[in-house]
Amino acid sequence: MNNFMNLIKSIFILFVIVSCQEKIIWQETYTDKTIKLESKEFKAGSTNYIYNWSKPNGPDSTISYTIEHNKMLINPQIPGEYIINLSIDNLSNKRVHEEKFYLNVIENPSQLTKNTKGEDKKASFARYTIQVAAWPNIEQALNDKDSLIKKGYDAYIEKYYNEKKDITRWRVRVGSFENKKLASKVRKDLSEFRGKDLWIDKID
Repeated sequence: MNNFMNLIKSIFILFVIVSCQEKIIWQETYTDKTIKLESKEFKAGSTNYIYNWSKPNGPDSTISYTIEHNKMLINPQIPGEYIINLSIDNLSNKRVHEEKFYLNVIENPSQLTKNTKGEDKKASFARYTIQVAAWPNIEQALNDKDSLIKKGYDAYIEKYYNEKKDITRWRVRVGSFENKKLASKVRKDLSEFRGKDLWIDKID
């Protein structure tokens, strides 16, 4: 009798564990369509937290995406399943939240009818940002970012880790420009009060 009751308890516990597991929800979208991703579970705001986005993992190895602090813009060109990881750290570099995004990308119906000289046309979605500084700690980066925002620039922070040197830097960057010419114009304006040690980085 005891063995039977223990078996029932074990089955019940297993059922509870399976029921409590995270349910994966796939978000369906189309190719050649820009999707904005942001955390639906973390509601503490974005000012005092660092958002670490992974590169989208899926069939398109050259997928175009842009990180705008607490948001990611992604434009898949190849159908398939994509997974994106998001981890959020506080200013003490302590992990406070983790989240996964699941995208099921299907062929855009409008693309099926588009054909030029027998080949599908694919637009380039590369964008550009301006690297202003790279600070050894988050406090300096936040102060720098805030001062740029007060001057009217769309500044944000990006965490960078150099695995070979085992060092972390907090990049202060400005903008997400659709072409290099526009980025160069803003870089020229920035260089008037930040010096010439600035460069334009392509966001693939």
